[in-house]
Amino acid sequence: MLSAVCGLPLAIGLAGLAFGCAWAAARRAYVAALLFATAATGMLRYDAHLLLPPDDVSRFIPAYATGAVGRVASDVDLREDHALFVLAVEAVEVGGRRVTAQGKLMVCCYRPEGVPEWHPPDYGDALILRSRITRPSAASNPGAFSWRNYLARQRIYAITYVRGAGSLRKLGSGRPNPLTALALRAKQGIARSIARAMPADEASVVAGMALGSYSVLPERLQSNFRKTGTLHLLAASGFNCAVIVIVFGFLLRRLGKLPKGTASVVLICVLIFYMLMVGAKPSIVRATVMASLVLLGSVIGRPADSLNLLFAAAIIILAMNPADLFDIGFQLSFAAVLALVLVLPIIQETAKRWRIGLAAARPGADWKAKAAMRVTGEGWQGLTATAAATLGTLPLSAHYFNQLSLVSVVVNAIVAAAVLPIFAIGLLLPLLSWAPGIGPAISFIGMMITRFTLSVINWFGELPYSCLSVPSPGAAGAIGYYALLCVGLMYAYSRIAAEKGTARG
Repeated sequence: MLSAVCGLPLAIGLAGLAFGCAWAAARRAYVAALLFATAATGMLRYDAHLLLPPDDVSRFIPAYATGAVGRVASDVDLREDHALFVLAVEAVEVGGRRVTAQGKLMVCCYRPEGVPEWHPPDYGDALILRSRITRPSAASNPGAFSWRNYLARQRIYAITYVRGAGSLRKLGSGRPNPLTALALRAKQGIARSIARAMPADEASVVAGMALGSYSVLPERLQSNFRKTGTLHLLAASGFNCAVIVIVFGFLLRRLGKLPKGTASVVLICVLIFYMLMVGAKPSIVRATVMASLVLLGSVIGRPADSLNLLFAAAIIILAMNPADLFDIGFQLSFAAVLALVLVLPIIQETAKRWRIGLAAARPGADWKAKAAMRVTGEGWQGLTATAAATLGTLPLSAHYFNQLSLVSVVVNAIVAAAVLPIFAIGLLLPLLSWAPGIGPAISFIGMMITRFTLSVINWFGELPYSCLSVPSPGAAGAIGYYALLCVGLMYAYSRIAAEKGTARG
């Protein structure tokens, strides 16, 4: 019943809240009260988020709105035959007259036929649109992806489809945010540099990893990434933030001895700029918030606690947009990170006890042996991390995608060592591609590493039984799964603590 009223994710969340409050009440009553107060505040914030102003553009749909005036308020997602962008509405046309309005309108602008050089609108452009404004389409089947719900989480309740050159007129540049405009120009520059340096398939993968998007991938590649459970490699997340902190932290140390606080502030600014560049999706916002809190904690001498950071990021994200709670990316991202924090140590400890793992390279070994151990180590980390993340996200993946990859753990372990160089090369290509000798060499290395990664993903993805279709587990199944996982983790941690206590005694 709870699932039918609230949906699976909220049912799991409410069950978790009830369990947390019961556990907290057994120890400290005020913790349970704090949890309930936080939940009640979140519910009020969500209700406020759903309220629309009386002149929102969606309210003019019944009056047969036939046009809109506004400015492009998002990056333009360019597809093969159309472009998608969000218009910040300033007025709508109803019955031949212009009426002041506000809100956001999703625009699907099709490429005009017979136009060899098509230049769609850019961020900040002021536009006049002449096309019927309608409501986004709902899901065609129960449980299927709902375009209407996806847009509603962004407070977009209206859409228009622009066909023909005469249906759209540019009025010039509007009032773009200069920082966002700079970030989007940097994104376009990176994408163009990668496209010039590599073949189409390899360029789409490198751009996807560097810019956190898989919309540029051909459908065949997308299908194989999904079947092998590697689509997360193309989502901007904590890995991207970690690489940025490492690379730019190294550069800051080389350029000069900056005070620790100043260097941390610079790194936080770089992370925010990257977040604006790839788009403020829940996974990258979570990673940016967590990384920023770690950097701030290092300045004031406070150690980082992974669980505290994770829940702080969740509260910040939901305070800004409470509807992200129902976003697939938000749920999978937080479930995966929570599993890495709680499940991964158990897997690694168990492997150590069973003497499964890697031996260190012998002292005095040559560079080939050390390189092989490094690659194998990356593979082992990828294997254990993928296993932990899979355990944490299994019910959600089955619910949303009705798929279970049988090769995910193996494929992620094989390609783990290739992800770092592909991501780094994708970001650095705009700077290195102009250097004589160095640019072509870097492009060639990146192309070969990406080609190897693609060959692995395509080979496993095209196996007959690489992926199985599974039914949705439902609320009861998902809650039962996570309850069993929690019991298993509590037992494993208690056993480890008891054995360590015995060893010390």
